[in-house]
Amino acid sequence: MSRLDDEQEFTTASRGEFGGTRYPMTKDMNMAELVARIQGSGARLAKLLLESRLREDPRSNPEKPLCRQCGAKFRIQEPAQRRVISTAIGEIEYKRAYGVCDRCGHTAAPLDEALGIPPFGPSVETRQKICHAAATARSFELAAEILEEQAGIKLSAKQVRVISETEGKTLVEERAHEVKSFRGGKLIVGPEQPPDLIVVVADGGRIQTRQPDADQEGGVWKEDKVGAIYEASPRKDPEARQAEKYEGAKAQMKTFAASMTEWDEFGWMLCVEAMKRGYAKAQEKLFISDGAQSLRTLRQDHFNDATFILDWYHAVEHLSGCAKAAFGENTEEHVAWYKRMKTKLWMGDLDAVIRGIEKESVRVGKPQPKEHEGSPRVILHRNIGYFSDNRDGMDCPRFRTEGWPIGAGVAEGAVKQFGMRLKGSEKFWNGFGLVMGAEEMLALCALHRSEDGRWKAYWGRKSQPHVREPKQEAA
Repeated sequence: MSRLDDEQEFTTASRGEFGGTRYPMTKDMNMAELVARIQGSGARLAKLLLESRLREDPRSNPEKPLCRQCGAKFRIQEPAQRRVISTAIGEIEYKRAYGVCDRCGHTAAPLDEALGIPPFGPSVETRQKICHAAATARSFELAAEILEEQAGIKLSAKQVRVISETEGKTLVEERAHEVKSFRGGKLIVGPEQPPDLIVVVADGGRIQTRQPDADQEGGVWKEDKVGAIYEASPRKDPEARQAEKYEGAKAQMKTFAASMTEWDEFGWMLCVEAMKRGYAKAQEKLFISDGAQSLRTLRQDHFNDATFILDWYHAVEHLSGCAKAAFGENTEEHVAWYKRMKTKLWMGDLDAVIRGIEKESVRVGKPQPKEHEGSPRVILHRNIGYFSDNRDGMDCPRFRTEGWPIGAGVAEGAVKQFGMRLKGSEKFWNGFGLVMGAEEMLALCALHRSEDGRWKAYWGRKSQPHVREPKQEAA
């Protein structure tokens, strides 16, 4: 079809669509029906324009194509291979040359590579919509409903899952490459302007995974790890040392890492994310957590130059548990002891807090072998170690004076946000290391929830023409 034929076809179609919206044809329609009619007209004309544009592109059948992978001559095998692709304006049909590079074996359609069209599946902008729905909806079924209702994209829940998890797999592979390179000594370039204060937080949640044995019913709850990096602008205030109320610096531009891997491996992922945010050159660095052993080890291995802050709310929760164990719940002694110890902790008198717990531990007695973890003796005994082991993270007066945040709410909030998508008694995910599932969706959710614009940047890169990759130097 020539360009003139395309123009005539479009002109005829435009007149038909225009006539179909005039008053005599639509006089019995309400506003919603009019909008639907006109949207349909616009979509049909848009498809004609795009198909015409693809037909006239000389790269649809280039005369002397070169391989974009190695630069050698590219041999055309099919000069007019047909393809139907789902786009944001509907399904588009076009024909283009398809061939192979005899030197490196690379196969492709030159037009697809030039326009950033994926070799299979929907177009990039459609894939972005699908992944957005999959990451934000509570389930793939709901995501499929949203896509059809809001974007006119008709897919099954299984198709939404496969497309989104495949994209997540790409993210997991890219992350693994970054971690491997970093562990091998490659430096990560952070922002030109390093942050005044950078904060690292992490926590764990629970996701239900499928049993490896298909004969077993139910699932296994496994821990997902979620970390966040954010900047803050603290204001020093000497008077905050004695303040009864305090509000630390607010989190700014949060970015996330999430995985089903073990804490040791996750520590490297979080470290890479921190370096990308400018951790190495930040003026001040904080690591805020709940004091769990796994997080203490992670901090010591990867963030030992950061000031440790024990999450205030977890510390207070432990004090409350001690008060209940020592005096029973909601007794006068329980309330009085808890308020007294909380005040001492707030004012930085940790020695008095530990002595207070030790005193009550001696009074109720030493735990017996294999005693239940919920017994008062065990709770008091373990909290002596908890407050002693996390001593360096409980200098509350100093932290307030510096204007620093004292809570790990960003981490806990992230765990809940990720849990809203992945956690549920009716949700069973393929576990890490088997087939695509939880790991890939965690990576996709982390990309979407990060606030530094990386979601749009990622899809922008995906839509760019294929660029020849540089050859790797021999080791």
